[in-house]
Amino acid sequence: MAPLDAALLAPPFKRFHVSLELAQQYHEIFVNRQKYTLQAQRPMMNGKVNWYVAYIGKDPATRIPRKLDPETIRHHINGDFTVGLYALNPDTQRSKWIAIDADYEFKESIRDLGTLQSELSKDGIDAALEQSRRGAHLWIFNESPLLASELRIYIYNLALRLGIAIKGGGIKVGLEVNPKQDAVAANEHGNGIRGPLGIHQRTKRRYWFNGAGQTPEQQLAYLLKLKRLGESQLKTLNEGMAMPEVYQPPPPIVIEPRREYQPGTREEFRILEYVRPRRKDSRNYWTQCPSCALAGGDKSRDNLSISIREPWKYKCWAGCSKYDIRAALGRPIELRPLTARKWS
Repeated sequence: MAPLDAALLAPPFKRFHVSLELAQQYHEIFVNRQKYTLQAQRPMMNGKVNWYVAYIGKDPATRIPRKLDPETIRHHINGDFTVGLYALNPDTQRSKWIAIDADYEFKESIRDLGTLQSELSKDGIDAALEQSRRGAHLWIFNESPLLASELRIYIYNLALRLGIAIKGGGIKVGLEVNPKQDAVAANEHGNGIRGPLGIHQRTKRRYWFNGAGQTPEQQLAYLLKLKRLGESQLKTLNEGMAMPEVYQPPPPIVIEPRREYQPGTREEFRILEYVRPRRKDSRNYWTQCPSCALAGGDKSRDNLSISIREPWKYKCWAGCSKYDIRAALGRPIELRPLTARKWS
């Protein structure tokens, strides 16, 4: 694999005029779900550039998602706007590809993805390395859409065998694997990723796949030559393996019905009715702190711990108070007047 250099980024934004046929080829490779996102073309005050779901209509009650067709893809590649893709199709829980994202320190990102790429080739899998704004993505393409749960089992076990960290399970710096879920409901989006070959609106640059020329035609020609991962091949590779326990989703939480309200008593607040745990250990559930999230923090979504044995006990390890957390949930703690307090 030819080395990547952070200083040799793709040139600043250049407009293309690709054919609809090329856009259809791209659509066949990457588009697994018709719903998509668009990247805002202007950054916010903090420099971030948001993504939003593409809808027809403005009224939330009547609007419907736009469909990601080849003509939309053509505009994406040309540079008119930037599209985000969803990996998982909720009708099948399958994906056409798996994208492994390393966005930590550049040299370490490239080293880890290069190690993965080399090991994948030993399993007979071609993987394409795409530089990104902060690091790189490693893409694997499938002969046909494969179950996300099976794809994730293979990649998680391979990375851990190689000593490469994956985010989650208490680890905050490591690879991110897309799709990030085994399954999504029909009304859920899952996690999106910027569509390759389009411009990044924050940097106004394109980030190409390594090993091919810097035109859409050359890039697609390279991708079409890659060997795809087949379903029988994946089953063979996964034989005897399961998702590592630390990354397995927590079991469903059964919340007992509220006790009947008694006049003159406080209504009991149960935080598990407002947040969804992402993982658990022997003592606590862990999830995103609502107060941190409101302030744009807790990107790893594990600042808030909730006691399993005593679920009315919870704590934000970033320092948010219970008053902050309750206020962020729209259930502020009511303070009693001083005259109503009992003093010893």
